[in-house]
Amino acid sequence: MKLNVEQRRIVELEPTGPMLVKGVAGSGKTTVAIRRIQFLMDHYCHEEDDKILLVTYNKTLLNYIKHQYDRLADSEQDAERFFTSNAEVEIVTIDSLMFTAFRNYQKRIGKKLEIASVEKIHKAMIMAIHEVKKSYPEVKLLSPKNSRFLLDEVEWLYSCSMEDVETYQSVDRIGRASGNSGTPQKLLKNSQTRAAIFEVSRFFWQLLEKEGFVTFKQMNLQALNEVRQSASGSYTHIIIDESQDLTRVQLEFLKELYKEKAHSSLMFVADNTQSIYPQSWLGKGRPYTTIGFDMSGKSRTLSKNYRTTTEISTAAFHLIEADESIQSNVDFVKPALIDRHGHPPIYRFFLTPQQQVKFLADEINLLKNDYALSDMCIVARGKRNIESAAIDLEKAGIQCEILQNQDPDFESDKVKLVTMHSIKGLEFKVIFLIDLNSGLIPQDLYADAEDQKTVESDERKLLYVGMTRANELLYMSSVKKPSSFIKEINRKHLRMKKDASLRPFESISMTDYRLTDGLVDLHSKEELTRQWLIRELNETYGYPLELMQLEYPVQQFSKKGYCDIVVMVYSGGEARPYIIAEVKRFGSGIEDAVAQVKSYLEADSRAFYGIATDGLEVKIIDRQGEEVQDLPKCRPQFLPDTKSRRVYKNFKNGRQYDYAEEQDAPGQIEVKEAGSEVLMQVHETVAVPLIGNVAAGIPTLASESYETTLHLPREWVVSPSETFSLTVTGDSMTGAGIDKGDIVIVHQQNTVSNNDIVIAVIDGEATMKKYMAMGSEILLLSENPSYEPIMMRSEDVYINGRVIGVLKK
Repeated sequence: MKLNVEQRRIVELEPTGPMLVKGVAGSGKTTVAIRRIQFLMDHYCHEEDDKILLVTYNKTLLNYIKHQYDRLADSEQDAERFFTSNAEVEIVTIDSLMFTAFRNYQKRIGKKLEIASVEKIHKAMIMAIHEVKKSYPEVKLLSPKNSRFLLDEVEWLYSCSMEDVETYQSVDRIGRASGNSGTPQKLLKNSQTRAAIFEVSRFFWQLLEKEGFVTFKQMNLQALNEVRQSASGSYTHIIIDESQDLTRVQLEFLKELYKEKAHSSLMFVADNTQSIYPQSWLGKGRPYTTIGFDMSGKSRTLSKNYRTTTEISTAAFHLIEADESIQSNVDFVKPALIDRHGHPPIYRFFLTPQQQVKFLADEINLLKNDYALSDMCIVARGKRNIESAAIDLEKAGIQCEILQNQDPDFESDKVKLVTMHSIKGLEFKVIFLIDLNSGLIPQDLYADAEDQKTVESDERKLLYVGMTRANELLYMSSVKKPSSFIKEINRKHLRMKKDASLRPFESISMTDYRLTDGLVDLHSKEELTRQWLIRELNETYGYPLELMQLEYPVQQFSKKGYCDIVVMVYSGGEARPYIIAEVKRFGSGIEDAVAQVKSYLEADSRAFYGIATDGLEVKIIDRQGEEVQDLPKCRPQFLPDTKSRRVYKNFKNGRQYDYAEEQDAPGQIEVKEAGSEVLMQVHETVAVPLIGNVAAGIPTLASESYETTLHLPREWVVSPSETFSLTVTGDSMTGAGIDKGDIVIVHQQNTVSNNDIVIAVIDGEATMKKYMAMGSEILLLSENPSYEPIMMRSEDVYINGRVIGVLKK
């Protein structure tokens, strides 16, 4: 449970009453809450009646907090202080607290009340609508077809403790009072419509109470009234996790439990981007003054997402950045990128549920080589979806466990399944978001466009929550018709399969078709798939269109076949086929295409790779017919000019050079001063090993096998035996002239000076940053304003080398 600098500062703040901690997904908000408890217990619980309350939103999150603390607590004694029945700290759900008060309420009034079923609530609402319609015949909204809308509004009234019609007539209804269309909305202030809805709420309550029932929101209101009667502030310190999801009644309830002292504190932990409940109060952008607190100068921000990779964070943020209601929220925090790279999210579309299940089973079986089953979680919008997935996967031999609210087993060696609402606050190394289907997310609840827009904003945040639960790998899939949210994520942030650069299929306009001179039928269904693949080969893999041919002839004994696409490369000055592709009509299957590709590779032994696809499935094979993960990207030596050309920036002398190496004869290099046409004389060259990527672990020369070697002039390095090179995978040093795809030359050394660009190893992962020593701490600086500085204790950072030059593409 290590804390970074910004987390530790919040944990150790002196208690001064109410405060707000705003944090993005994955920033360690719950970790801060747990560590804050420990700090308060040790320093600000010195009076006999001092107690601490940590409130969570749901039982799954509560149990996960306990699970995490059991794993990470410093000692068993600490764990006992948190979770025993007589502990000075209480960690509970808001529902549990309020239900206890509700039971006390029933005892006091001597009446038993039960939570009404969905069917009973619906029936009572219909009866209330018909009854109130008699008094308000002109209000068109009073119709059984609007029962869902009216029930939502009535429950909102209860959630906000709107006890008189005058208050309701004057309050702003966020999402329902006005819209972008400029037309009158349903719930205008001081209207007959609001008066009628308030009457519906009153009559609805009476109908249920008469039969001994209440809704959940009515129960909350009665619990609030009960604690107000007892006036018993019980807790010196209260920490409210996921406070953006609480209703006004729930927030007022917690205020009643707060005992103000000179050393007391009330901490709201929130991320409004994850506000996924329509009746939440603060999550809709309302100020804290509406519940009696002035947070001016009392808020702290956690902006760095440490849970997910930059690639997953970028895709998730891309989903919500166009949502005006999210961006305009006063408490919105824009995530700050950290330099932790990984695999982009994988998206798959399926025509049938069976195809999705097969994909899940196959992928899980592959991932078992690198991950435990307990590291994987399947997430869906609805409970029925995860139940169905669990049954199907068990049939396929995959052990599964649906996480229950009561006593969930996070450690069992089984794939976990959970709904999107219950995944909040949890995290797994691998997340599968399934059934991202049109009509399911976002749900189609209202015919009215403005009401539906409000729903879609909440549903968009729900998907964002699901995406940001993944530590390392994120899979997303749809069946039959994709959710509209999928189109909102730029395809450049997604991939079609693991360890491959291929982006998901996307329909291309005929006006953007390429290589049209070689087309026979512009309108054929296969052409749609072929044009997508042509674009991928060109844009993603970098093969120039000039290297591609359509309907390429392949002689098979006495028969001539024609492959759909061939990518030519140059070798020894001659063009030869390198990649052969066969495409089929979208979604028609690839069995025949695979067989054709194999036969073409056998017929033309010069080709190295084959690819078969129908836009949904893809299979890549080598010349031996074995499946491989990905196609190689285009290299300079594939082009007619066989020289690999780069620019070398020498950080030792500050000069730039034009550098070229003959690919057919490694070691033969040409060097010129930048801007000069005169070749420099290279007396001696050294072979510098290229050891993977800059963020791919500790690059130790003695034990790492290397991909290839670079040949550089001897005077460019310090010591040949202590020099290695790395391919740059991130963009955090662009300001220093080091871009993604460049190769940095590193001198292996452990001591460096301020402002040196270094390879620093943190927790076993290497990163490239500018070095700055600050007393006992080290500041690692990016040269890109999108990335935040990293402050670390010097003992937590290992310096593996100093960058002495860079070979630029």
